[in-house]
Amino acid sequence: MSRLYIDLTTSVRWRRPPVGIVRVEREFARYCLEHEPGSVFCEVDGGGIYRALSARQVREVLDDAWCKAPTAAAPTPVPQAGAPTAPTRTRMQRFFDWLAWWGPRLVPAAVWPLLQDLGRVLVAHHGAWLRHREARRAAAAAAPAATTPTTSPPTPAANDGAIAPGPDDLFFSIGLQWHHGAIHAWRLKRKTGVRVIEACFDTIPIDYPEYAGSARQTFAEHFTLIAHTANMVFAISNTSAEDLRGFYERVGVLRQPPIRTVYLATPDVQADAPIAALDDAERGALAQAGTGFALYVSTFETRKNHRLLLQVWKDLYRERGAACPLLVVVGMFGWGVNDLREEMQASEVFTAGHILMLHDVSDALLGHLYRQCAFTVFPSFYEGWGLAATESLAYGKLALVSDVPALREATQGLCPAMHPLDFPAWRGQIATWLDDAPAREAAEARIRASYVPRHWRDFARDLLAAARSLA
Repeated sequence: MSRLYIDLTTSVRWRRPPVGIVRVEREFARYCLEHEPGSVFCEVDGGGIYRALSARQVREVLDDAWCKAPTAAAPTPVPQAGAPTAPTRTRMQRFFDWLAWWGPRLVPAAVWPLLQDLGRVLVAHHGAWLRHREARRAAAAAAPAATTPTTSPPTPAANDGAIAPGPDDLFFSIGLQWHHGAIHAWRLKRKTGVRVIEACFDTIPIDYPEYAGSARQTFAEHFTLIAHTANMVFAISNTSAEDLRGFYERVGVLRQPPIRTVYLATPDVQADAPIAALDDAERGALAQAGTGFALYVSTFETRKNHRLLLQVWKDLYRERGAACPLLVVVGMFGWGVNDLREEMQASEVFTAGHILMLHDVSDALLGHLYRQCAFTVFPSFYEGWGLAATESLAYGKLALVSDVPALREATQGLCPAMHPLDFPAWRGQIATWLDDAPAREAAEARIRASYVPRHWRDFARDLLAAARSLA
């Protein structure tokens, strides 16, 4: 039977609350760790070599605490006995620790989020380079000294941690591969013949470059490369699958890999933990939110259309004054929203306390927010799926969503859908659902009766079945 190899590079380097793609890799890896004996988990090092992680290291990375810890050197791939290991915090990392403390005090607030993200990337790559250097040193120390001149290339040490899959094995590369380099999987396949499974979450940077900065060329190259690498690409929705096929047809790739739709899971509903179990800051945020508010869970970025909600709440505040309901916005800051962030925080509706912004929210606090909100909103311009919309339904809460194909797929037709630029429709729907409690209760009853949740084990099993069906 074929062996599974799972690239955990994204999860190893991600030390923040997981976003959608990170969560997909982590949940798939968790399933394979528990239910697929013999699975090998690895990370690509600074030299482009995939090196195995031990079971202890994998469990450490996949533990929820990993995404709550401050950024540090990631776990070192399996070393040779007696080999030196990289220090926990290098001088470079301590320098970024210093910047993390003093940065907000030294640079303008509008610039700091971008510098913070850049620092995280540099620390992650620096850590990968350190681990590559130590692995190379360990391999060199283990290699027997040459006693006679030879023209043959040196043989790497057998225990240097580099993976060696075979042609019948399956290699899953389903994280932020355009960031870490899909070329490494291509090289691994060329060297070993392993069957590679890649992912398509969406083609938004290609089809809607205005929402992705300068990433269009990066993603075009990424998807072109995986066309020549993947034995199968799994897409998270029929929408993403069709978008990727359309891209391949437009650019005329010579080899189009099989593209299979494997729907994502509904995020797990969190147990209703006692409020006393939250930390002081979270209890304060929950008390400030109260009940009966509208909730938007999403990365704060241009594509997510927070500006529409700001305009709606400005209008509601002008009409209702102190009786204006609360909008709670949960998510980390993304690209291209510094001006919107400043506009929102300077607005009268925000300073009057009718918009609350929360970041780095724990799963326990998020569960309380879902239970206490009146409904959720999701006015995104475009999506590959929409995990937060399905999460809302899992909690039995109505979601007002954009009328885009993937969100219709994800929400199973149970949610009101409007064009993301239709301000009057969003303004009217939000006011109606805020004011009509009986209608909300009826909608929630319909969701509880009709919504079919999907678990992460279902996703993992379907992805494995699709991969194993390859000829």
